[in-house]
Amino acid sequence: MIEVTKYDKSGKESGKAELSSDIFDITPNYQAIKEYLILQMSNRRKANPLTKSRNQSRGGGAKPWRQKGTGRARAGSCRSPLWVGGAVAHGPDGRNYKKSMPKKVRRLAMRSMLTDKARGGALTVIEDLDFSSPKTKTALDIIKNIGSEKTLFIQGDRIENLELSMRNISNCKVLLYKNINPHDIINYSKVVLLEGAVAKIEEMVK
Repeated sequence: MIEVTKYDKSGKESGKAELSSDIFDITPNYQAIKEYLILQMSNRRKANPLTKSRNQSRGGGAKPWRQKGTGRARAGSCRSPLWVGGAVAHGPDGRNYKKSMPKKVRRLAMRSMLTDKARGGALTVIEDLDFSSPKTKTALDIIKNIGSEKTLFIQGDRIENLELSMRNISNCKVLLYKNINPHDIINYSKVVLLEGAVAKIEEMVK
């Protein structure tokens, strides 16, 4: 087991929380982290549109007119990129940037990132927050007590009032445990797990 700082509902330190060494204290695989991050950023990109080049266009096999004697410029095909209705020269090729990765490697990458955060003191646990109504001031007080510039909260079950309380706070984000991703974990300086999310994350990435 590995111990991390634990906070109470007000964001004040209340002791230590024990987390599974199989998830939060492994030998990090930085290559897996890199590949998972590249996958995430690539899958955000839209595929290029596809235009037909001269060799892909239908028709244009017959020479429009003879080479000499007409007074017009020579032409070999009505699908020349110079012609209206012709093909496109050097146009977008319809490239698809979507990537895939084995599930085992994705889970290894997630365990590696969580381990890196835990060992660096950037991963903590907080008691489940139960906001009776959206209160941005209460959320700000919690973040101030935790003492982090950029904070990512990970919840086990969706707490709507928690999300509403924190959505207008800059450099703060609330995610459901199954939506955690490499970009957010790397981007935020502190990751705060709500108690109810710990077991679910351990089950998801084991």
